Amino acid sequence: MKWLDKKFPQDVNIRITGLTKELNVFYLLSLFKSKQENLLVVTNSLYECNQLYSLLSTYTDDVLLFPMDDFLSSVALAISPDLKIKRLETLKKIEEKKNIVVTNLTGFLKYLPPIKEGGKKELRLKVHEEISRDDIVLCLEEYGYTRDSLVTATGTYAVRGFIIDIFSTFLEHPVRIEFFGDEIESIRYFDEDTQLSLHSIEEVFISPYDEIVEDGHNSLVDYLKQPI
Repeated sequence: MKWLDKKFPQDVNIRITGLTKELNVFYLLSLFKSKQENLLVVTNSLYECNQLYSLLSTYTDDVLLFPMDDFLSSVALAISPDLKIKRLETLKKIEEKKNIVVTNLTGFLKYLPPIKEGGKKELRLKVHEEISRDDIVLCLEEYGYTRDSLVTATGTYAVRGFIIDIFSTFLEHPVRIEFFGDEIESIRYFDEDTQLSLHSIEEVFISPYDEIVEDGHNSLVDYLKQPI
């Protein structure tokens, strides 16, 4: 893309219009490569957001999607659980390295949790650890999880006697935590469709499912630390 670098100076204060979709993608890739900083791209709609993300993903793995329902206000929670999970995943991955982040206008305007809380507050559960089941339930409620009779979807949990099932954000499968008194006796992944155990693990981290908004609102710009 050297020809593109010469054609379009990498000055973020320059306004460039009239590019085709493909040229726009190449320009964004060139700008990201030259600046080595987080790059935030805002589209008018969720459709355009998904379309641009798909095109960029063809050429680089350094691109993340932060989607938000077009018809919701910036202070509302998204109706779509899939979009919500995607946003939470993106906020977590932002901490790992520099990325191109693609969002739509409502995603750009959305209030986010304070940075000290976003993606960093996790409940660590370990085999043989002593912890009250009631404390775990209170924590899950605080994290935005919904209690159900059967765990089949992300963001839900179920309590049956000495067993708590949790389908946490970022986990491929839910976990089944079995107690002996207040001691965690075992932690196992299980299949959400068959409800059958898969394999045991020694510990698990339960991440918040709720996009908590408190005083001192942050935005996507704050999380990206003043991106270009």
